[in-house]
Amino acid sequence: MKILLVGANGMLGKALFTHFTKEKLNIITVARNKSDYELDLLFEGEQIIKIIEQEKPDVVVNCAAIVNLKYCEKNPGEAYIINARIPAFIALACKNVNSYYIQISTDHYYTNDNIKQHNELDQVRLLNEYARTKYAGEIFALNYENSLVIRTNILGFRNKLNQPTFIEWIVKSLETNQTITGFDNYYTSSIDIYSFAEILRELIDYRVTGILNIASYDVISKYEFIHSFARHLGYNDLVIKGEMINEKEITRAESLGLNIGKLTYYLKNHTIPTSEEVILKLVKKYKEGAFYELQKSN
Repeated sequence: MKILLVGANGMLGKALFTHFTKEKLNIITVARNKSDYELDLLFEGEQIIKIIEQEKPDVVVNCAAIVNLKYCEKNPGEAYIINARIPAFIALACKNVNSYYIQISTDHYYTNDNIKQHNELDQVRLLNEYARTKYAGEIFALNYENSLVIRTNILGFRNKLNQPTFIEWIVKSLETNQTITGFDNYYTSSIDIYSFAEILRELIDYRVTGILNIASYDVISKYEFIHSFARHLGYNDLVIKGEMINEKEITRAESLGLNIGKLTYYLKNHTIPTSEEVILKLVKKYKEGAFYELQKSN
């Protein structure tokens, strides 16, 4: 099976590349550098059509995105190009060569619902440019009937200079004995990139289409997540409870829990991890040195 991986050097792209390679799949990578096709999607986005039509992959997975909410707010044009226009190009090319298309989306669509687990049909609220552009990308992707839009909230290691992931920020703060404020009014059902990769690999075989949530089994607050992660590393005294207050320049969704009932229906070979199991997986990877191995490889 040939899989074209767009955004191959990001946090999720690296995890998928590693897992798919272990599965002996033929992986073609697209990224700005260190990839089979070096492409700046912001300025050369239409070239992705030619690449897909030339390679004729069985599957295209688009992990490319601008995910920094403040950057999207200040640069809506760039956010639209990457988060919406590129998915439109990919959908067009996939239709031309009959490739299965997977668009990685977001969970930043819900507010004022506390720990509610939102299903794929629940109404979304587009509170900022990030949400608006990602949702537009979903619409463009679904214009092709053989596509799957995945709503998710993924956690893992990336090691990009000056752009730490959520987990990397926690780790660096704990290692330097900095106090961390965890929001107890911000809820997610985050899943680690390793479990995500395993689940996605199974779904590819089934050619699921439409919208599908991939998340942990339950919903917890950011405070609960950070406190548990820190506790497993012996740093729980550094985590204090606080509340998220929306900034003037951006409104954030805060009730991001996802319902995984539909996912459970499809999965036969993998179980969906609880939030605690996600935390334990990330702690294990950290203790095994994944963080520093990535740093050495960059």
